[in-house]
Amino acid sequence: MNLEVTLAVQCELESRAAEMDVARRQHVERTRYEAELARRRYMNVDPDNRLVANTLEAEWNERLRIHGEAAAEYDRRVQEQAAALDEAARRRILELAEQFPRVWNDPRVPSAERKRILRLLVEDVTLLKGQTTITANVRLSGGATRTLVLPRPLSIADIRKVKAEIVAQVDQLLNHYGDHEIAEILNSRGFRTGQGIPFDARKIHRIRKTHNLSGHSNRLRRLGMLTTRELANHLHVSQAAIQKWGRQGLIKKCYHDGLRDLWEVPAGHTIVKGVAGRAGSAHLAAIVTPISE
Repeated sequence: MNLEVTLAVQCELESRAAEMDVARRQHVERTRYEAELARRRYMNVDPDNRLVANTLEAEWNERLRIHGEAAAEYDRRVQEQAAALDEAARRRILELAEQFPRVWNDPRVPSAERKRILRLLVEDVTLLKGQTTITANVRLSGGATRTLVLPRPLSIADIRKVKAEIVAQVDQLLNHYGDHEIAEILNSRGFRTGQGIPFDARKIHRIRKTHNLSGHSNRLRRLGMLTTRELANHLHVSQAAIQKWGRQGLIKKCYHDGLRDLWEVPAGHTIVKGVAGRAGSAHLAAIVTPISE
């Protein structure tokens, strides 16, 4: 509708321009006639009357200058009129309104061309910033206006902030896994950081520290798991014996981070040491008096 109104206004302007063309052409003819008249006066003057001859010559030159400027202005106006839209061009412009969504959404159109299109279509934009929204008052080149209410973009800190859903999953996974394993699990589930990159052990560690989440080893410690040294001291054996019983399956290694191990003795049982020198003679036995930590 805006295009149709614009083209209708242009038609009216072209009609008025045609009327002005007649007036400009008549002006050019009048200046040409006046220049020719001044030439004749100069040619007919008595050469001996130098004062009159000089005056008529100056008047002739002035008339020639005025005629030249009028003719140049007329030629310029004629070229502008030649660039006026014909009926076929008007039809193509009106078709653009229907083709615009297809052109705009065409993946082959680069961003630079879309910016050029916007510069042609949009006259100006007024932005009003609220607490949670931004109101954009858009004025199009055809005179139409639009008002858009958009949510305010998040700050960099908010964008990079870990989602509550991910924090909850990390908290739940820490009961069973270490940082490296949790990173792999989150990545396999399709989660990414605020910057859109995969998780790693360092990022899981940062989440734990930021949200005060206990690590996997601390949670196991609260469940009664003992280090190799603690379990060895409790059972009055060497740490090598603890490692050996772990390989034999008498006790279960629940955690290993390269620095320490955490062990779990089967609930309700303890380890009865065998006779020295007899390999594999240790065995599990029911606890009569529970082990105190």
